[in-house]
Amino acid sequence: MSASLSLVAGLMAVSLLAGLTKGVTGFGGALVMAPLFGLALPSSEAAALIVLVNCAASLQGWRGWIRQAHWPTVLPLAAIALACTAAGVRLIASGSLPDMHRLIGLCVLAVTALHVLGWRWRHGGGATPTLAAGAVSGLMTALCGIGGVAAVYYFNGIRRAETGAIPQAADHGQAHEQAHEQAAHLRANLLAYFMVLFFGAAMILAWDGQVGLPQLALTAWLVPAFAAGVLVGERLYGLLSPSWFQRIVSALLFCAGLVALAG
Repeated sequence: MSASLSLVAGLMAVSLLAGLTKGVTGFGGALVMAPLFGLALPSSEAAALIVLVNCAASLQGWRGWIRQAHWPTVLPLAAIALACTAAGVRLIASGSLPDMHRLIGLCVLAVTALHVLGWRWRHGGGATPTLAAGAVSGLMTALCGIGGVAAVYYFNGIRRAETGAIPQAADHGQAHEQAHEQAAHLRANLLAYFMVLFFGAAMILAWDGQVGLPQLALTAWLVPAFAAGVLVGERLYGLLSPSWFQRIVSALLFCAGLVALAG
């Protein structure tokens, strides 16, 4: 994989925007990168770069979220996703898969519609929702590095008692505090999940021979831009209200779906 200066500059700009959205929401990096990287690179190369960049920056800001994450919920989902990522990598290596951009775009738009309408699959983190979300997230990570859609939907639907959030509020002040708490737990769970997922996915890709010196060299250019975006995004997150947090999540999903369809 050879890259011109203009291509590298464009990918760095996308990485900066992706890092910004991840810093704000906890998951937006791959959703921004996948459709835009896919416009310039083959799907398999784009997916490998997304995984490598996110893996390299996965521990950024860990002191602010690692204790808020509910690891008994995060780790089983990540284990299932990694198993399905490995299966997806083998499917890609077989060369039997068609271009996935439009299918991915439709899936993202469908989840966005459910998110905006407030429809949630309420669950307690049992076997069925965990297997379903982990399988979808893992396969989408292997195909295009965009495993966040299923994870967002999974963590948003899990009952709050399972994630350690505060009880139902009795007045407006408590309701506002509860909304902040829920947004913080969602963001922490997503950051923890993707730390595990992208580290494992990077190991799978390396074992499968999809990571070489060209990919590592390009990753070295993209990681500083991504990390700078995350740093700015974390500062912006502290200024956001819970309602704006949810609006940004919805807008991010919607825009990623549209760009994927256009690609």
